[in-house]
Amino acid sequence: MSIVNIYDANAQDTEEVIARAFDDFEVDVKDKSVLIKPNIVAGLPPEHGATTHPAVVSALVRECLRRGASKVIVGDNPGGVEKDSRVTAQKAGLVEASHGCFARLSERVTEVLLPSVGVKAPISSAILETDFLIDVPVMKTHVFTTITGAVKNLYGYVAGTAKARLHLAAPTRRQFAALLADLYALRPPDFVVMDALRVMEGNGPTHGQVRPLRKIVAGRDGVAVDAVACRMMGVDPNRVHHLVEASSRGLGRIEGVEIEGSFTVIPDFKLPTTFAASPQEQVMLLMAIGQVRPVLKEELCLQCGECATNCPAKAISLSPYPVVDESRCITCYCCVELCPEGAWEIPSGIQEKFDRIFR
Repeated sequence: MSIVNIYDANAQDTEEVIARAFDDFEVDVKDKSVLIKPNIVAGLPPEHGATTHPAVVSALVRECLRRGASKVIVGDNPGGVEKDSRVTAQKAGLVEASHGCFARLSERVTEVLLPSVGVKAPISSAILETDFLIDVPVMKTHVFTTITGAVKNLYGYVAGTAKARLHLAAPTRRQFAALLADLYALRPPDFVVMDALRVMEGNGPTHGQVRPLRKIVAGRDGVAVDAVACRMMGVDPNRVHHLVEASSRGLGRIEGVEIEGSFTVIPDFKLPTTFAASPQEQVMLLMAIGQVRPVLKEELCLQCGECATNCPAKAISLSPYPVVDESRCITCYCCVELCPEGAWEIPSGIQEKFDRIFR
């Protein structure tokens, strides 16, 4: 049985909560190298709810050092291509929160075969070499994978431009779910601390709506932590492809999870507009309304070209505003996720149309 603890927390008492979580799960990092893997999807400040809160990272670094870790590294490979992770982390407040332990994980990589797609990807060597890995995701939604948590956060194992390549190699949700399970199996985390001080709803993972939650969710089984987070959001984790895939491989549990602490279902939680009930119904929905292509809000667009640079399928061109070639678009929503201004969105009314078709 997997155990997941839910702690009441806020940014001011995070150190106390993290110390209690280490005690509860008997976390032993003495004389070990520790890698702390936050979510640094973009250079956005904490109030945006897209990146791991600096208070959580700071508390983890301090606790590991206090318990005698021989070395502590904090790092991630941010979303997009050719990003300087230190610059991105600085904007998110995570360099200072790392207390001198931040490192650019992309500087040393190891090529690893990912069996589900049959291609090699550059994985940060520090991840493969560390004695103890702490996965520190954010509790939030995702327009492509429904939620992003402990399992999805490990997509950050992949360095540089390879993320875009892998999206193209695994364009469907089920293929991408298998890819995420490959990465999770490559180096499962030893401990998961989910930042739920605030939660992102709607069309996450970068520009959804943020609301306070004041929780920390922790456990040794990342799949179980994600399953509990799903249930808090009102989502059946059996409907989240990458959790089902990881569970089917024996990498963690969806069912039979023992929850300790203040579990509550978040009232009126908004799911992504791309969320659908089953693969069969998704096919019917797409036939009824066409593929759910991203739409540009020109009033927010700075014509910076980030979406075109980061599009795995090279389906976006600037003319002068971004234009999507629908014949090439694979609806991965990287443009939605990585636009610094939140100028891309999922078309409104999709969920309402779905509800009318299947009610």
